[in-house]
Amino acid sequence: MDTLFRCVKGGFDREELKLYLTAVSVYFWGLIFLAWLSFPADHRFSIMTHTFSFLGSFEAKHNPEWWWIFSIAMVSWGMLMVPVVFYYHRRLMALSRGGAAVGTFLLLIGCAGISMVGIFPDASPVIAGTVRWTDVHEKAALMVAAGFIFGLTCYGVLLLKDRFFMATNPYGFRFDHGKLLWPYLMWSSVLVISAFFLIRWEFVYPQWKAAALAEGRDIGSSWSAALGTRYSFPLWEQVMIYTLYVFLVWFALVLPANSVQAEKRNC
Repeated sequence: MDTLFRCVKGGFDREELKLYLTAVSVYFWGLIFLAWLSFPADHRFSIMTHTFSFLGSFEAKHNPEWWWIFSIAMVSWGMLMVPVVFYYHRRLMALSRGGAAVGTFLLLIGCAGISMVGIFPDASPVIAGTVRWTDVHEKAALMVAAGFIFGLTCYGVLLLKDRFFMATNPYGFRFDHGKLLWPYLMWSSVLVISAFFLIRWEFVYPQWKAAALAEGRDIGSSWSAALGTRYSFPLWEQVMIYTLYVFLVWFALVLPANSVQAEKRNC
C-alpha cells in the first residue's frame, strides 16, 4: 500500500515508471482501438474528416452505441496522467520551485480537461437550458490545449534556464539537455506546422469560396471545405494528440532518475 501511495504522488523509481507508462499506454490505446472498431463502418471514420472526439459522440451520425468506450478511455487517461505530472514536478522543482509549481498546475488543468472531454461528449443535444454537450466539450478541449501548451512551455523555459544560465542547481541534478531537446523538438515542430496550416486556411478559404461563387458553385462552410485536404482540422487535431502522448511518455523517460524528495532523504 505504501508503494501505491508513493507512486500516486509521482514517486516512481525508474523501473516502476517504465512499467506504469507501458500499462497506461496499453490500456488507453487499447480502449481507443476498441472505440475505433466499434465505430459504425458505414460512417467511415477517417483522420481526414473526423475529430478524435467523434469516436465518443453518441449522435446517430457518429458512434451512438459504443461511444462510452471513448469516454472511459479519456476519463482514465486524464486521471492516470496525474502521477506522471507529479513525477515531472519532483524533478523540475530542482530548477525552480515556483516555476515548476506553475508548470505543474497548468499540466493538471490539462489533465482535468482530458477527463472532462470524456465526461462531456461532443454531441449537439442540450444538457440544460441552452447549454449543449458540445459546448462544455469544447471548453474542456481548450483546457487541454492551454494547459499542456503553456505548462510544457513553462517546463521548457526552466530547462533552458538551467542549460544556459545556471552553473549548477541547488540539488546538483544533471539534466541531459541533449536528450530532453528531442521530445521538445518533435512536439514544437508538429505544433508549429499544425498552426501554420490551420491559420493558412483562414486565408485560403475566402479565395476558394470566391472562385467557387464566380463559377456558380457552393463549396460549403469553412469546416466542410477543409475536410480531406491538408487544411483539415481533424487531421491536425489528431496528429497533435498523438504527438502529445508520445511527448509525455518520452519526456518522463529522459528526466533524471532522482527526485528532489529523494535527495532530501539522502541528506
